[in-house]
Amino acid sequence: MSPSQFAATNILPLLARIVLCMAFLPQGWNNLMRDVEYTARDAQRLRELGVRGITDPDPRKADVALGAIRGWEAFEPQDQMPGAAASKQAASSAAQSASTGAAAPAVPAAKPAAQDAGATGTVPIPTVERPVTTPALSPLAPLTQRGLYTLTLLADRARIPFPVEIAWAVAGVQLVGGACVVLGLFSRVWGLLMSVILAALFVTTSLPVIKAQGPFSLGAEQQNMVLAQLGLFVLALGAFLVGPGAMSLDRAIFRRSRRTPAKGKSKSA
Repeated sequence: MSPSQFAATNILPLLARIVLCMAFLPQGWNNLMRDVEYTARDAQRLRELGVRGITDPDPRKADVALGAIRGWEAFEPQDQMPGAAASKQAASSAAQSASTGAAAPAVPAAKPAAQDAGATGTVPIPTVERPVTTPALSPLAPLTQRGLYTLTLLADRARIPFPVEIAWAVAGVQLVGGACVVLGLFSRVWGLLMSVILAALFVTTSLPVIKAQGPFSLGAEQQNMVLAQLGLFVLALGAFLVGPGAMSLDRAIFRRSRRTPAKGKSKSA
């Protein structure tokens, strides 16, 4: 075997499997093992798809529809709402006076309107202070869940059926397939699944950008994403079509036994 043949059948398939592992395994780990905080808008859609937060109870259908009724500007933290700081300060001073036993600071009594009228010659108009009402926080406040539900939202925007199940399947292929492909175990199966995932990602993320801006008007970041998806797709398709190479568990486990030449019939004397 020449050096070029040895590199083509051993080195290049091994390097392709290592690159696929580096691309899929960390992403699958992050999608399955790390939590992400989703905004109220994404949380509403995830709950509509049957996903709930790690610490949140299952919401009612009326609560899910609350975001569309009230508007998203109502879902602001209470500390950022007008009048929240003043009410918070008043509550803290009242609690402090109750704990120390001291009397609350006296509020000066209002002067009679007639006395003010005699001093200034005008009758003051009494002002009525209205209590500041703040909208209650919605149960659709930012949701914390696994990172794989970003794939759910991506599949849902692309109108792909069963987005939650597809997200779990993709994350499983990323984690398990990334670990198996570097070992060369069932490499053709994982290569096929990875090529399908990369093709779907290209169609849903890169292709609309190319159609909108043109292939020669992409920015550096967008161009790198397109080339990365295409390059990984070629490597995954090569692992499916060509195989894992000689340095793999597939070759060691499923290697076909050498066929012994069939014995010819003994010639009759």
